[in-house]
Parts: sequence; structure tokens; C-alpha cells
Amino acid sequence: MRQATFVISAGRGGLHPADAAIAAEPNIQRLSIRQIDILDDGTGIVLYASRGDLERGKQLLEGRDDIYDVDYVGETNGVTLVHFEPNDTVRDLLAVGRSQAIALDLPIECLPDGGVRVTVIGNDAAISQAVDDMPESLALSLESMGAYDPDRSDPFASLTERQQEILLTALELGYFETPRETNQEEIAEALDVSTATIGEHLRRIQAKLIPSVVPRALWE
Repeated sequence: MRQATFVISAGRGGLHPADAAIAAEPNIQRLSIRQIDILDDGTGIVLYASRGDLERGKQLLEGRDDIYDVDYVGETNGVTLVHFEPNDTVRDLLAVGRSQAIALDLPIECLPDGGVRVTVIGNDAAISQAVDDMPESLALSLESMGAYDPDRSDPFASLTERQQEILLTALELGYFETPRETNQEEIAEALDVSTATIGEHLRRIQAKLIPSVVPRALWE
């Protein structure tokens, strides 16, 4: 089983005019697409994770002829559900996923320039055919390709056994509670290791986990 990560862009027009309008709004940051699909009636639905003035985003979309409904939850960080009229680019792009034996690794990362970073899973032949079937209006660049790594979407599994043990102990003792119910010295005592060892492992744990749960656009 293989996985390939691509960056997809569509130039100035964006993947969809409504998406391009949100991408161009300085007070809103598209973070990821959690779900996107074409419904039986031919309309589309997309669930965005975003940051910024979500009410402003709703206002931008509600004034468009290609948007049927918009709703969101959250304040400066939240998710927005959009019922929209797909254009040919979106229809053709989603048709690729239905015509080839590939799986889409959700969520899809949104990029500041209006494009997306997407990972697909399948065999070499299916991935290659999916690339050939991509709409000509899209610019596609391959970032990486290799054996499928299920731990990629499971941050906890990416930790070593020792790091998992330390993290679970820290959680059990209340290290991440507010206020903290323990400290590194007590975690070290519980695991019979030095405090310095606990501190170093916790730093490495955070270095692994934070990029996996915080969208890249927020910290790059």
C-alpha cells in the first residue's frame, strides 16, 4: 500500500469561486477541509476548519449565488458547514476519487494561497491513474510518495514506547491539568528515572505531537 502527498492549486480562480473569496479575506484563515462531497441532487457540501472572523466568512458566502446555506460553530476557531453549487473543477476533482481505487486521507490541509495539500492512499497504478485524471485546470505538484504509514494520522502511535509511558503517566498524575496537579519530579519518581530524563522526553513528545494537531499554517 502506498501514499502520495500532492499540493493542488488552481491559480487566481481557486478551486471554487466561494473558496477563493474566503482565501482572499485577510481576517479568515482556512485551516483544513474535514469533509467534502457531492450530494445526490448534484449540490456539494464541505466542512471547513478555520480561524479568524467566522461571522465575516458567513456573510461573504451568504451573498453568493453559488451558496445555498452556511452555518458555523466557534468564535475565532471553529468549523463552517457550507452547502454550495459545485463548479466543473470541483466536480471533476471529486470524480477522480470515485473512479479510482484510492482513499483520501482526511483532513485536507488548506494553504494560504488558496490551494490544498492532500494525501491519497492506494497502489502505484491507482495513484498514477488518479494523477492522469486530474482536471487540466489544476496545477499539481508531488511532494512525497512512499509506503503507507498508518502512524502518520495517529500521533500517539508515532511516539516511542517510553514516550507513550511517560505521556500516559503525566496525564494520569495531572501534569496537563490547570492548575497542574504534579510536576516533573513526581513523574520521574513514579517511573524511577531522573527528572532530566522526564524533561527531555516531554520536550520531544511536544515536538512530535504539536505539529500533528496544530495546522501548519499557524506556526510556519
